Amino acid sequence: MNKKMTSLILMAALIAPGMSCWADSTNATGNNNDPLKHPVNAYTNHEVKEDMKDSQENSQKAADAKASYNQAKTDYEDSLKANGAESQNHQGREEAHAEGASRNAEVQQRNRGSE
Repeated sequence: MNKKMTSLILMAALIAPGMSCWADSTNATGNNNDPLKHPVNAYTNHEVKEDMKDSQENSQKAADAKASYNQAKTDYEDSLKANGAESQNHQGREEAHAEGASRNAEVQQRNRGSE
């Protein structure tokens, strides 16, 4: 029994100094966040937290903007279909293309004739 008690006291004496090193101001990476003792660590940790928060806010804003854009695009396409503008636009583009091609052919013939 005397041997068990001695070993228990010895173990407690060895563990006690190590326990005093563990503090609430030490984070998972081992940095001490106490701003008076380690102002650089405290500032860096603060900046990291703020950057993470800004990144989350910016990601949310980007997702909202993309959803808004997709909704506006869908509304625009639906209004084109409802008004019949899509088929008229397509037909008008084909006519303009054909007209432009015939003008180009006329100009090329005139240029060849003047040479």
